[in-house]
Amino acid sequence: MKITNVQAICLKYPYERPIADGCTPCYARSAVLVRVETDTQLYGLGEAATFGGNLDAMKVIVERQLAPLLVGEDPLDIERLWNKLVWNNWSAGRRGMVMGGISGIDIALWDLLGKAAGMPLYRLLGANAHRVQGYASAGFYAPGKEAGDLERELEGYCAMGFSDFKMKIGRVRGMISSPLRYMKGGDWAYSYEQDAARIAAARRVIGPGARLMVDMNCTWDPDAVVAGEQMFREYGVYWVEEPTRSDDVRSYARIAASLKSTLVAGIESEQGLARYSELVEMGALDVVQANLGWAGGITEARRIAALALAHGKMFTPHTFFSAVLNAANVHFSASLSNVPFIECELNPNPLRTDLLKQNLEMDEHMCFILPQGPGLGIEVDWEKAKQYIYKS
Repeated sequence: MKITNVQAICLKYPYERPIADGCTPCYARSAVLVRVETDTQLYGLGEAATFGGNLDAMKVIVERQLAPLLVGEDPLDIERLWNKLVWNNWSAGRRGMVMGGISGIDIALWDLLGKAAGMPLYRLLGANAHRVQGYASAGFYAPGKEAGDLERELEGYCAMGFSDFKMKIGRVRGMISSPLRYMKGGDWAYSYEQDAARIAAARRVIGPGARLMVDMNCTWDPDAVVAGEQMFREYGVYWVEEPTRSDDVRSYARIAASLKSTLVAGIESEQGLARYSELVEMGALDVVQANLGWAGGITEARRIAALALAHGKMFTPHTFFSAVLNAANVHFSASLSNVPFIECELNPNPLRTDLLKQNLEMDEHMCFILPQGPGLGIEVDWEKAKQYIYKS
């Protein structure tokens, strides 16, 4: 079997009403699907995360910079091809969108390997579980959304069967190092007291026994995070995610050492084993959250998850993209022993809910049921996908 073509398929769905995390407003949802075709009927499907990067740029990277390195190669030589892509882009590709493109290709190659072997990907990787617990990734900001709206949102997730919840905080005016003043929509902000009230509202709804995580998206001052321990303890916050800027490793280590009852999780925007090694070995993280479509694909994420395991850390992948990356997360997580649960983001997004001929199933406890088809076990409805094709 030989690779004949590598294609990047860019999709976009604009929001009528934006949502926001602690730092960045989201006016649209997008996805870059990566399709690796062969001289057989088999093809592999992956997804390259962009984190807001230009979709045209990712398409050029995948199709013009990376694809020529793969055409004519055996797609089953995944480790060798990963290294070929990385080393031929060493100066310009270890971080940023090139590594994102490599990640999407790598996921597609693993999907293709599963199809060639006739096995679901999680079994090929070494199954540890046949279901993966999801947690509700919720509580985003939106124009006019108040604490009461957050309560109703969480009540709906409770009714669905979720027992663990994550919400956004951090879009707070007045933090010295906050990037909001530089961000589009940065004047759309709240007070510290409003954020505290939102956390209190969430705890009231989900009850005392449910795990509650908060995600600041790099916006709080390190001193404010440390000073917030009393509030975190009062409301039983299980972890704080990306509490401060992600390149400030020393502050992460200080926060992790200072918080006695709350874990520190991150960092979704980081890439590569070397960077996660630095974070873990400096004691900066309790929970490792690499993104498969950004951090280096399944090949590199396996090494990152093993690093976390070797240091007694949990691994739980980040996701905020389409159904393809969601399926990869589920398969990958089911192959690991140090994944307690994975993110289940439920904001309106047809690229997650309407893209497949059959969506991933969840049981009454909101556990993902592993698809049993070969590879990722999913099939994109390409006719439906056409309505979301991005045109620059």
